Amino acid sequence: MKRGLQQYFFSKQRMEIFFLKDCVQGFQGEVRIVKPGFFEKNLFPMALAYQNLPGYRRRLLPNLDEEKLENKIQRRKDIKLFQQKIAGIHLEFVRPPKFSNPNLLKDPIDDKLIIEEVQQRFKLQVTKNHLLSMFNKITTYGQFTLQIENFYSPELQDYTTFQITVVTKKPIMKVQKLIDEVATKDEQNKDENKEKQDQKVVKQGKEKEKEKETQK
Repeated sequence: MKRGLQQYFFSKQRMEIFFLKDCVQGFQGEVRIVKPGFFEKNLFPMALAYQNLPGYRRRLLPNLDEEKLENKIQRRKDIKLFQQKIAGIHLEFVRPPKFSNPNLLKDPIDDKLIIEEVQQRFKLQVTKNHLLSMFNKITTYGQFTLQIENFYSPELQDYTTFQITVVTKKPIMKVQKLIDEVATKDEQNKDENKEKQDQKVVKQGKEKEKEKETQK
């Protein structure tokens, strides 16, 4: 139901409220939909929010800066998106092993490669100065946790530190393909040997028949 510019909403499951001051749950003037029980037990007794009845928001907050409120809400969204982005940074590198030692990478992973991956895939302007936790190249297979330090986030408008996960794996498909090729080659060799053996038996049989005819 719409009444003027305000929208009033209430049910047994949800109700529309607005915050009277900045708090953990929201910003002053922000309109939210919450459960009635949460409003009655947590917000209203502490004078943090009021039910969004027609005209009450403007009456109780006459000096509210709507533009400033929208900026604060947008910044909160940006912060949430940034936190989701840095929480899921997972880099996976598939590298063949060294011929002399199958437990080592043929081509080690260095900080330059990791920085390029983070920049391209996650659009974060990470530099070598942020990756101080990586002292040496990654030369083995496994999972590694690296720390990005003193990274300035425009979303947070502050410096932050977060972790990324790096996983190195062997190219299983290529190895399996090689195994299959070797197995196929072995089968072909067996077939060829069997065919040669059969030809040899046939040849020996013909030679014996000729010998018998000669003796007659």
